[in-house]
Amino acid sequence: MISNDFDSSSGRFMIVLRPNQSWTWRANLYLIASLLVVSLGIGIFFVLQNNWLILPFTLAEVALVAACLYYCVRRTHQQEVITLTQDAVILERGIRQPDERQRFHRYFTRFFVKPPRYRGHRQTISLRCRDEETEIGSFLSEQEKQQLIRTLREVIAALDHPAKDNSSG
Repeated sequence: MISNDFDSSSGRFMIVLRPNQSWTWRANLYLIASLLVVSLGIGIFFVLQNNWLILPFTLAEVALVAACLYYCVRRTHQQEVITLTQDAVILERGIRQPDERQRFHRYFTRFFVKPPRYRGHRQTISLRCRDEETEIGSFLSEQEKQQLIRTLREVIAALDHPAKDNSSG
């Protein structure tokens, strides 16, 4: 998902990139709870049959599924914020707050779109400043990447050719 914002007072463009979130954490909790109820029912049935060894493995299985779901949901909450001004390009990455922040001088910064290396792979969009290159939007779909490319072109054109002030006095 791509959202952008323009602050006309400061001349700052902000592009926020987020992966698609198919399920909420609450929906995942319902899934885990239903798996726990079914697994505990089966485990208790076997405990009553004197097969007590099934119950710990049942609980370990549900715990592993819950950990995997947590990891997947956490990955869908990451975001990248690209801020473009007349002088700088700032890339921030994180989940609730920026964990990583990179600042580049806009004059030396370029955005590159690389075609896929192999058929069936996706193209990559990267930000390059001098010798440092960083991929952006790796979690975006092809359509979202095309939208990001169009948005970046529009923003860069707007920053390169600001509206002229017609007031003379």
